[in-house]
Amino acid sequence: MSDRFKTYDLPGIFSNLEIEMWSKSAFLDTLKETAEHTGQPIAKGRFKHSLGFMKLRGYREERLNWKFTYPGNLQHIADAYRVQTSLGLQIWQPDNPWASVINQRLKKQALVCYVLRKSVREVRLRLQLPMHFQIYPISDANSVHDTNAPYSVAFGQPALLMTPWPTGLGAKEGRYG
Repeated sequence: MSDRFKTYDLPGIFSNLEIEMWSKSAFLDTLKETAEHTGQPIAKGRFKHSLGFMKLRGYREERLNWKFTYPGNLQHIADAYRVQTSLGLQIWQPDNPWASVINQRLKKQALVCYVLRKSVREVRLRLQLPMHFQIYPISDANSVHDTNAPYSVAFGQPALLMTPWPTGLGAKEGRYG
């Protein structure tokens, strides 16, 4: 019964799931009630660092478009060519009724990321990244309304894998150009 409580990455939620936002207290109450009802303990620790709590309402038949956004200019972040901690990231997904609630939480969260000044498509082709490599489109204040996001972002471990090394990226000093 504990498999009723799962963690998902935000991109998977934005693309594929119909959700309803839940408060942390309502989630923990339901977790406790389920554990009591089933007689099986459910580890709460795995939800300790969750940004939000959501109830799954269903799966989408078609993936919805979305992208990450940054309120300032990403050029200086991308030009640093290093993993950084960024604050203020949000999502843009006009058809998501919960986007503003998610953004209120997300923009306060410092995220370890690596930003590249190339589109996701171009980065995937140039670096021959596998289809499931976690890299996402991101726009800044100057490009939020562009059809295709001009930047790419990777978070956490994928961000660490994106850090430049002396060879393999084909640009001066190992930088992705």
